[in-house]
Amino acid sequence: MRTGGGVAMVGAVVGSLVLAVPPAAHATGTALAGTYDVVGPSSLLDTWTITPQCSEVSIGCESDVHSPLIDGQAFYRGGNTWVMTLTGLVPVCPDKTNAKGAMIYQWDAVSLEGQLTAVQRGVCQMTRPGQSQIAFRLVKAAG
Repeated sequence: MRTGGGVAMVGAVVGSLVLAVPPAAHATGTALAGTYDVVGPSSLLDTWTITPQCSEVSIGCESDVHSPLIDGQAFYRGGNTWVMTLTGLVPVCPDKTNAKGAMIYQWDAVSLEGQLTAVQRGVCQMTRPGQSQIAFRLVKAAG
């Protein structure tokens, strides 16, 4: 009965699995900082002041995001992607008034292009609860 060969075979298989896993993708450099216009397809959606809470971008890095409409915290998910989720009474109505719902912002750390998914759970004036997706771009604000 041979036992040593089986252990060696299991070790070789596990070792090759570990080597086959690609390294986690992450951005390099510093996090966004300053004031950025959130530009939608046909209008300015908001203006954010972004304050990073880490000096270098890595998974889990957080940044505070403040504007006249929102206060939130974005985090770096990896793969050049930032995500910010806001829930409760948020400006999900077409006229930017608050209603019960959720706003999920996701954007690329390099191109600064993203997608806002707005979910209305409460009733906005003249609309029924629903969901919309809006493409946006972050542009460094002048000044």
